[in-house]
Amino acid sequence: MLDPLWECLLPGLDDAGSARDDEILADRLRRLSFAPVPGSAAPERSAKARLDASAKDSALPDGAAVIVDPVDGGWLLRFGSFLDVEAGHGEWRESSSLGRPVVAADAWQGNSFVAELYVITPPHRVRLVVDADAGTAEATWSTVPLTSPDLMLHLRSPLMTRPDVA
Repeated sequence: MLDPLWECLLPGLDDAGSARDDEILADRLRRLSFAPVPGSAAPERSAKARLDASAKDSALPDGAAVIVDPVDGGWLLRFGSFLDVEAGHGEWRESSSLGRPVVAADAWQGNSFVAELYVITPPHRVRLVVDADAGTAEATWSTVPLTSPDLMLHLRSPLMTRPDVA
């Protein structure tokens, strides 16, 4: 069972490579980025909504207020009185109102406001869609974390990986 590891993987670990290989890797790493959310900036627009947590993989509690307020170059996303996240248009902004970092970018797509929130410490993403006309919002995980779907848990510092332990 381990033969493929011995034959393929381990020989490559002993190979120091070359300075050129290091340059190629460094260049590739410099160019890596998350794509910004497509859509328009519409800096004059704002929205207020209530979260609908009936969607599968919801990251926030049902009925939570979601407020989208314009700020310079992006928006301030307010989730009830418990979380504020800064988000940029065409750029990623980092904030950590609960102690752990999250980066966010957003845009208007028609009458919907769409934001992507990347939780930095665990590799997870939440997509927020606010329907400005209906006054509803959904916040869903791309992949639900194993510990809990509660976004607040993943943004609190220190990171609590065992919600059953106080």
